[in-house]
Amino acid sequence: MATKLEPGIVRIAHTRSGGSGDDEVIVAELDDQGAIVTWPRALSFVDAFGLNEDGREAPEPLVLRDSDGWLTLVEGNLLGASASTLAHSVERIRYRRVIHTGAHNVDYVGVNGMTSEIDGLAKWAKRVPVTTELLFDEKRERLEGVSLVAKNLESLPLGGPLDLQLETSYRHNPTAKGGAFTISTALLVRTRSCELVKWDTHQQAHRMMQDLMCLVYGRPCASRLVSVMREDDQERPATDERRFWRDAYQPTFGRKVDLDFELEERDTPLFYLDEADSILIASWLSEYSYWSRPTWIAMSALFDRSLPVESRLLQIAVALEALGYAIAKQANPDKKVTGSYEATLMRIFEALGYEPTAVLGEFETTEAWCRAFNKAYKGVKHADNPLTDARDAWARGREGLLLVRCWLAAELGVPEELVTKRLRDGQAGA
Repeated sequence: MATKLEPGIVRIAHTRSGGSGDDEVIVAELDDQGAIVTWPRALSFVDAFGLNEDGREAPEPLVLRDSDGWLTLVEGNLLGASASTLAHSVERIRYRRVIHTGAHNVDYVGVNGMTSEIDGLAKWAKRVPVTTELLFDEKRERLEGVSLVAKNLESLPLGGPLDLQLETSYRHNPTAKGGAFTISTALLVRTRSCELVKWDTHQQAHRMMQDLMCLVYGRPCASRLVSVMREDDQERPATDERRFWRDAYQPTFGRKVDLDFELEERDTPLFYLDEADSILIASWLSEYSYWSRPTWIAMSALFDRSLPVESRLLQIAVALEALGYAIAKQANPDKKVTGSYEATLMRIFEALGYEPTAVLGEFETTEAWCRAFNKAYKGVKHADNPLTDARDAWARGREGLLLVRCWLAAELGVPEELVTKRLRDGQAGA
């Protein structure tokens, strides 16, 4: 079995690409930024200096092979090379992505499919491939045993331009470890395209799903790349819809979450998948050109635990401005968006359709809340304004993020009563 692509893995491999065309041995070490390639070279002192010339580019892609199989390294940056009078130099190259493939020398700049895993997704979608049953003997009136059955469910389409789907997955180790038999499960996000589509375009759809989960839980939800697929890089000619998916590694694929701040089992979402409108979810995914910017900015405030409350308020305020702009632009694409910051905030409430008590807090009207939020925002943004009190900055930031979350719920067709009740009960990160 091929070595798993994860931080700390070191591969000593032969090159199968590059400018020289020679078979050279290099070392590729995976870390939390991608992969560092260390490339020993038998070069004179002068020639070694040539490796640092301006304009020189890293081999793209760099294809390697060792006893564990092929590796394709993509998006490389030269880090420089040493030089020695002993005719020995070492060049170092940073690569952002690693794919477990290479026999067909495919560059993977574009892909036909991409798979990722996001924390909290299975709970939100209520899709787990394992069912349990207590086996009870009616005559003897006692428990006979427990039955666990692992069976993948049918793919659940969510839509969007890349046919985004949710697919269950499970792994079972038939050998007990520490006396325990385990079945590991996951719910995967998968995008597909008939034609080759840029890697970043597929990745954008997966980032939208990560932002969706973060907004649903009001907590950071980690995301990781699992695999990618190209129709022209298959083990054998396709005879049905099944394809070979290649393990892929890109630490920068989704936002990172501190280990002590990861989503926990007790965390509950503001709403579940079956409480939203499937048509509106597909529409939201298709319109990521409008919504990706405000959600991306808003979620940035969740992932930095050391962020001062004033800076957090600034980020959320910018996200709300971007959201108000996107709402206006979507409604009238050809019309110039104008209006004050308070008018922009009011536009979000209008799109929401109601006034969440959890957002308004101590304020009686949306107008009053918008004025207070704008004042707090200006207090941390402009040096000629009185600095916003830290407690006010924290409260307005919290309420602003709740406004984004409530808007998303309404945008996806979640009933107002359900959202209001969960926020009133202090659920879903309220």
